Amino acid sequence: MSGLSTAAATTGAVAVVVALGMVTPATSSANPIGSEQQLVESTGSVVAYTVTDLQPTNSTTLNVPGTTGVPLAGRLWSATTTVAAVRGSVVPAMRSFNARTADGQTYRVLDQALAPDLDVSPMSEGQRTTGHIYFDVTGSAPTVVAYNDGAQDRMVWASQ
Repeated sequence: MSGLSTAAATTGAVAVVVALGMVTPATSSANPIGSEQQLVESTGSVVAYTVTDLQPTNSTTLNVPGTTGVPLAGRLWSATTTVAAVRGSVVPAMRSFNARTADGQTYRVLDQALAPDLDVSPMSEGQRTTGHIYFDVTGSAPTVVAYNDGAQDRMVWASQ
């Protein structure tokens, strides 16, 4: 292979690696479950989330307020979540939560029970609300809860 062809191949390979790297979601470092983490929104408002008590339930159906026994593919897990409006008005983004296993399997929050006991209406500065989020776990037990904005993990809580 000529020097020019080698350089072109190397440049192409680097471009592929860079392109792949931009597609891969970045993961922020994990904090212990139970810690409060803050997120600055595009409006400048600051919202704080605390995730505690990630654990399995004894249910094989989703029987929470606002649902009618939605069948599950696996086992129902829940986590207690507190949301606080630290600065400005915020709207809890409960669809952004995922539970994740040590080997990277992800379980999205159940849309049928988008934190039915959490107020998802705009919250004024200083307001705080607590409720549960739910996951349908079909494989290994989750050890992490992540808040993902669709491109990257912005907050991560891990079991210790």
